[in-house]
Amino acid sequence: MITKETFMYDADLDRLMIFNNLKSEEKVQGSVKIFNLVLDITASNRIANVEIRNISEYLKSIGKDSSILDSMDSATIEIVNVRGGFLIQISLSGAMGIEKIPYTIPTEERMLVSV
Repeated sequence: MITKETFMYDADLDRLMIFNNLKSEEKVQGSVKIFNLVLDITASNRIANVEIRNISEYLKSIGKDSSILDSMDSATIEIVNVRGGFLIQISLSGAMGIEKIPYTIPTEERMLVSV
């Protein structure tokens, strides 16, 4: 298991947890599962953490190099509201370079989600 300040990767379970800097007064209100993502959401609609299940398989399926998981130094989350939903952009940085993982999440109603 690799644990750093911004993420934790468990190779045995093939899960990556990316931590967002929570303010001291913020608490996780609940979680939402979308595709192979689990998003922990605060009471103020901020994403607290993102868990990606079967991350190496997902990276391979979108043409990304899954070997970056073994040499990661940091991971970040960026949320962009787009018409009809939002885009979650996850960046993994390590000795192998940077891999960007996009998730487009459609919604029926306009949602305000932030990092």
